[in-house]
Amino acid sequence: MNASLKELAEKILSGGRINREEATPLLSLKGESLYDLFYWANIVRHHYKGNEITCCAIMSAKRGKCPEDCRFCAQSLWYETGVGETPLVGEETVRDATLGAVSSRASALGLVTSGKRLTQGELVSLCREIRANGEVMPIHASLGLLTQEGAKLLYLSGVRRYNHNLETSRRFFPSLCTTHTYEDRLTTISVAKEAGMEVCSGGIFGVGESPEDRLELAFTLRELDVDTVPLNFLHPIPGTPLENSQRLSPMEILGVIALFRLILPNKEIKVAGGRQENLRGLQSWIFYAGASSIIIGDYLTAKGSPPQVDLQMIADLGLQVRNPHEDQLKVRSKQD
Repeated sequence: MNASLKELAEKILSGGRINREEATPLLSLKGESLYDLFYWANIVRHHYKGNEITCCAIMSAKRGKCPEDCRFCAQSLWYETGVGETPLVGEETVRDATLGAVSSRASALGLVTSGKRLTQGELVSLCREIRANGEVMPIHASLGLLTQEGAKLLYLSGVRRYNHNLETSRRFFPSLCTTHTYEDRLTTISVAKEAGMEVCSGGIFGVGESPEDRLELAFTLRELDVDTVPLNFLHPIPGTPLENSQRLSPMEILGVIALFRLILPNKEIKVAGGRQENLRGLQSWIFYAGASSIIIGDYLTAKGSPPQVDLQMIADLGLQVRNPHEDQLKVRSKQD
């Protein structure tokens, strides 16, 4: 057993926080020490999150023709990826998605739109749909950059969590996107928090970043005190500048998950895009490496596993799906 890892883990388990100097050696662990890292990440996960896993569903509420040039994105109009454009969804589509999320035992449904930000008319329309369906299931939002007025409108419509990923470190961000800045993203996170919403913010890995960039992102998210940290792993999309990128190995991905668990021990660490394609037969190891949440069902432009497959995976591990709204939803169903 790696003695320094044990010492770090005991510090975290007693309520302490590791610093950058202590975390840096975690980037280069290999062999037996990597398995020790997973072991302690799992212990820390269980200490702070227990035996429960949350599942979140997402839907594309507006797709394609995004004017931003994010180099990994299938929806950017800068690249020929074959992803078509669809307008903002209507109330019935949102209702169908919420009912589907309920059946998959998701704790919430996230509405995600392409583009830098919604127009005022689009935002008003979407907020109307959120109010109409919010009693079926909690609805979260990921709508690009936010103004203070937009954030307030979302909050008044019932949105209590906003997703806006930083994607990577401040240093590496210009290598991924040039049509908006890292500061723009930080401002949106601040605006969402000021409006009273929780924040879901994470990143994407395997896009050319260095291990040090991963470390920097983790500490930035800790400083921002975000609530949920989604970790995405590049599934190269034909037509994008990163289409020929070499995928991260499953063990490297598990190392990233464990790193974020130890730096952000009490946060929800959510494994999101690229899970199926990159981890293959090691998907269940994400929980052993410290993850406490997954995206369940389909993604924005890609198919996911059938929900029952993921639910069975969780049950097979002796873990339980945590859904704080499930009992309330059952009561409403009986009343209906």
